[in-house]
Amino acid sequence: MNSMNNSNLQNTSELFQQINDLKSTGNLDGAIFAYRDGSLIIESLGNNVKSKELVSMCASALESAVGIGDAIGSQKINKVIAELEEKSILIFECDNNTFLILIINRESDVSHILNRLDGIIQKMIKMY
Repeated sequence: MNSMNNSNLQNTSELFQQINDLKSTGNLDGAIFAYRDGSLIIESLGNNVKSKELVSMCASALESAVGIGDAIGSQKINKVIAELEEKSILIFECDNNTFLILIINRESDVSHILNRLDGIIQKMIKMY
């Protein structure tokens, strides 16, 4: 039983490190890995972000986008983008249970992240 707890603790620590690395490498304002039901798995955020509300709204936006894809010929979603005044929110479906939220700003290096995103997502899925 203790090894299971230690294993879960190690996975959480590795997942937190992964999301922190993602945030710092891309100069992001935040990164969140969450369940599709709107429950938070792990986050690395700056100030003034209401993570529970954001995760819930992004889960709804993702589910709506998946429905839109189904409605126009079973198209698979790549990402959902919300462009705000000073930031943008990128939402990526990871698997049937999880998704990733990136909060970017004008100085973020999104192309660097997007080039490695599939590998990053696969690592995160294995850790949770």
